[in-house]
Amino acid sequence: MWVIKWFFAVVLILVFLGFALSNTQVVTVLFFYNVVQFQNVQLWMVIYAAFGLGVMFWLVVSIFQVIQLRSEIRKLKRANGEMQSELDSLRNLPIGEDDSAFDIKEET
Repeated sequence: MWVIKWFFAVVLILVFLGFALSNTQVVTVLFFYNVVQFQNVQLWMVIYAAFGLGVMFWLVVSIFQVIQLRSEIRKLKRANGEMQSELDSLRNLPIGEDDSAFDIKEET
């Protein structure tokens, strides 16, 4: 099994390396309407940096989403506990004397 993992790792590295070597053009990157400017940057670096920043943004958004979902789970568990205790208390009620409504009267 480890051979297959290493094989896929080598193939993936070769694909990334081939992509980088085929995009060696030099470009100028402008941010915020020419306020920040990077000159003579290879295109593959720009693409990988954009991908890395996208992954970081996705990670931050996912962290906030997980925190929100965990808080909702806590709230639902609390509500479930309250309903369970209410159900248990209703199950433990004694049979009262008001069971005359369920008596069947015999007709003679």
